[in-house]
Amino acid sequence: MTRYYKAVLLRGALPSLILSLASPALADHTGPTGVGSSGGAIDVQGPETLEAGHFAIGQQSTLNLPQDRSDAELATLAGQHIHAHNADYTLNAAFGTAYGVTDRLTISAELPYIRRDGLREGEHSHSGGVTTNAVVPLGSVTGFGDASLLAKYSLAGGLLALIGGVKVPTGGTHSQTPSGERLETEHQPGTGSWDPIAGAALGVPLGWAKLDASAVYQFAGKGAQTTRLGDRLQAGVALSHRMGPPAHQHDEGEHKHHHASWDLFASTTVEWEGRQTVAGAVERESGGTTVWLTPGVRYNSAAEFSLAAAVGVPLWQDIRASHPDNRLRLIVSLGRGF
Repeated sequence: MTRYYKAVLLRGALPSLILSLASPALADHTGPTGVGSSGGAIDVQGPETLEAGHFAIGQQSTLNLPQDRSDAELATLAGQHIHAHNADYTLNAAFGTAYGVTDRLTISAELPYIRRDGLREGEHSHSGGVTTNAVVPLGSVTGFGDASLLAKYSLAGGLLALIGGVKVPTGGTHSQTPSGERLETEHQPGTGSWDPIAGAALGVPLGWAKLDASAVYQFAGKGAQTTRLGDRLQAGVALSHRMGPPAHQHDEGEHKHHHASWDLFASTTVEWEGRQTVAGAVERESGGTTVWLTPGVRYNSAAEFSLAAAVGVPLWQDIRASHPDNRLRLIVSLGRGF
């Protein structure tokens, strides 16, 4: 990849380097949003890295809307000894920063804030010879989640990058129900576990567009209340098209005049989550898979700001009964490169 072409890519990518890999929406806990990535789409990472000494900041909000399940449905599942739950929505507002250590190595940090309202769960009980299946309101859950520390290293002339890092147990794990009982770990803002993260990103210029592909895997560690949430995988491909003139070249890329531009993008991603275990017992009805289609648009200002919005629609999903199916995902991100 030539120096000028890389500069043009980074011109559009810098403002959006912070948050371009949307968090998995399958479970109550979300994975890293890819701070320091630069894919053309909002939920697929590209291989580009920040130039040495440059940094970026950003914020991304993801609103996950599940399919609604009635109290009768939850009670029926409770009768089958499946503690299924539902919520009105889950909001993940992630804040992050990234820094170019060298032209090939970018490190980043991200901290999410989680809010979940209308949480309720089916409960099966047996007392005095009487079996009861009921729905228990669990209230709202808010708080900072687990931070993620990531590194991206560019290879193959900037067309390929390796990604590695760790999710740190900074989030709260002691939120309670309205009756004062501690919520299960899967409903907490944090997990209490250290989770290694590994992945890779590929980018190929097509002339009229750019093709990105990435895969990120999160290995679940043992967390609070002897709970190990399932491993997670997010992989996808994306196409993006730039509308507007590129940076004007002077003196081999040292001095460029930036123009405002628009990016149109669309991605297809697969999100998979394994089953969780509690005290060594595997919850057979947890985990599942969703395939998302996510079109969107990004505005890149001449002042290195970027604003993007996208809508995710599930094309196919196989979610086990403890979690509701996904209905819709709305993503808005704002970034600034320096």
